[in-house]
Amino acid sequence: MNEIVKIHNDLTNEKLGKMNAKELDLFMTICHKMRDKGTERVVITFDELRKLGNYSATSNKVLKQDIVKANSKLLEFQFLIEKGPKTYQRTLFKDFITDEEECTVTVGMWEETTYILNDIASHFTRFELSEFVSLESKYAKRLYKLIKQYKTQGSFYIAKQDFYIALDVPQSLHRACNFNDRALKPALEECRKYIPSLECVSRRTGRGGAIRGYTFTFSPEVLQKQVIKNKFNDFEQRKLDIDALESSILSN
Repeated sequence: MNEIVKIHNDLTNEKLGKMNAKELDLFMTICHKMRDKGTERVVITFDELRKLGNYSATSNKVLKQDIVKANSKLLEFQFLIEKGPKTYQRTLFKDFITDEEECTVTVGMWEETTYILNDIASHFTRFELSEFVSLESKYAKRLYKLIKQYKTQGSFYIAKQDFYIALDVPQSLHRACNFNDRALKPALEECRKYIPSLECVSRRTGRGGAIRGYTFTFSPEVLQKQVIKNKFNDFEQRKLDIDALESSILSN
């Protein structure tokens, strides 16, 4: 069975520091293992990270170095959480211990940041971890996460500068031709392995003007609903069944 990652959009919208493609895989795998755990400290083995994160390097020393680098980049940004008169400034993880001797990573979250992975209401992006880690470029991975925020809508528009931030595009690629050839087109091609209907149209300021943003379209995912018969009268009550939805996605 494929694995599902649930990420709150407060995190999805971050550019996740300066993580490369492999560091993003390790991070998303840790997020998967941490979901629904609250403030509990979770121990993840190196073997689990290798298997779920499609990590090919066999050296524990190299893996530890990559894990430490990934978390170091996470520490570059923080969450501002407003609770009444109080403002909390938190990094995502409270504890992050990488143990090369035990071949484990021990991770814990602040109480104020548990909602990022644990609030399974309406603000989550859900996607298959196996698909995410199979994407090769960091641009494809970031585009994939962005698309999944709008999976039931089937389209979205994003301003050019916001898109550059979301994909963490360096200044050297900000010229349209460089960005299209080296980032956007390859990312679209990769994402179409799992979203074959994906299309992208550049939006310009007037005919022949500068690009102001991008519109993405794709076949929307249809949320399945469970039909419940009410025994007291003859009508059908419909409600969203999250578990059935995940099962349906996994079976496709």
